[in-house]
Amino acid sequence: MSSDYFQDSYKDDTNFFMETFVDLTGLCPPGDGIQSLAYENETYSTPELNEAYAVARETYRTNVSALMCSKGHAGIYSIQYVQYRVLGNIVPHKSDQNDGLVEFQSCAAGISESKFGNTYRDRFYATELNHGDAAFRHGDSLVNEAKMPVKWFECLL
Repeated sequence: MSSDYFQDSYKDDTNFFMETFVDLTGLCPPGDGIQSLAYENETYSTPELNEAYAVARETYRTNVSALMCSKGHAGIYSIQYVQYRVLGNIVPHKSDQNDGLVEFQSCAAGISESKFGNTYRDRFYATELNHGDAAFRHGDSLVNEAKMPVKWFECLL
């Protein structure tokens, strides 16, 4: 949903705040990466992209043996904390379970939610990290096991 919203913002179809934010991020005009992340079966998607999503989802579901997806966008306190809090609340996600940019169900891509646990010891890890935290940019929380991406990755090794 974030990709669609960014593309709307580029066309000045959202609000002043988001249009300015997207301009400042360098995401305007939206490049191939942003465009290729259009929400399936929505405005910016194409039949070809929808078909590619279906193939990718099946391949993903069949071959992924560990996965980290977030159910909350607050994350670890960092310089990006406010940015992802704002994105998680302003972007019209289809679910409150998102990392600020990506919804949990989109990340899981058909892998059953029942496979996920909320500690770094789980191979399928449902976190409370924002998008930046999930990219290992801010280390681990000191006490919250739902916010320990580095430890999760170390446990997989």
